[in-house]
Amino acid sequence: MQQLELNHRPHDCRHTFATLMDNADANKLSIKRIMGHAAKDITDKVYTHKDIKQLLMAIDRL
Repeated sequence: MQQLELNHRPHDCRHTFATLMDNADANKLSIKRIMGHAAKDITDKVYTHKDIKQLLMAIDRL
């Protein structure tokens, strides 16, 4: 990663996985279990990241 001058860590893949699963409307309990989280809200608070496109899509569903 350093040679490629990429500022990423392998752990970033967990954030990407959680976000992609959430964007695909996967069951939140399933995501939590796959990731091995014990606390019910850690996945949403720490690992899922919504960009403006996903936020606008959620608003449009109203």
